[in-house]
Amino acid sequence: MNKQMINLTVFCSSKNNLKPIYYEKVIELIELLDPTKISLVYGGGTNGLMGTIRTNWLKKSGKIITANMHKFAEECVPDDYLFDTIDDRQKKLVELGDGYLILPGGYGTHFEALEVMTKNDIGECSKPIFILNVDGIFDGFISHINKLINEGFITRDFKKIKVYVCDKPEELAELIKNLWVIYFTF
Repeated sequence: MNKQMINLTVFCSSKNNLKPIYYEKVIELIELLDPTKISLVYGGGTNGLMGTIRTNWLKKSGKIITANMHKFAEECVPDDYLFDTIDDRQKKLVELGDGYLILPGGYGTHFEALEVMTKNDIGECSKPIFILNVDGIFDGFISHINKLINEGFITRDFKKIKVYVCDKPEELAELIKNLWVIYFTF
């Protein structure tokens, strides 16, 4: 595949009441990504980590693509795609992504993470999935997945389904850069 830009779909929180470390680490990661090679796709809006991504990516003159729901759309932020249901929104976010970035978040983020992991596991797609494990926020999730593997409920570990976990933004940014070279030719 030869593309000038790749779409990195970001799944994360839209909550504003998070500890400062989450915003700080997301900003660090955004600062390290190359807006000439990556377009960010996200759920729209200006709140929480979603808003942090939007604000900081636009400061770098990066391209953003949004897929939002009518009920969450903000008049001041034009959305590329608007949907009535979360299912339609999620489908578009997944469809647009050449890869996925999982940042701290709640139910929706975990649902989205499991959806793209499942698609890779069953062979429906084979796209890289990057997790930024800020302050160990995903440790319990990773531990649970490992328990499911040990108990035989899951047969393919993260490595086999192209899931990459890093605790530090600089390590994840470097991994994203290096893996895009493998997956895409610029």
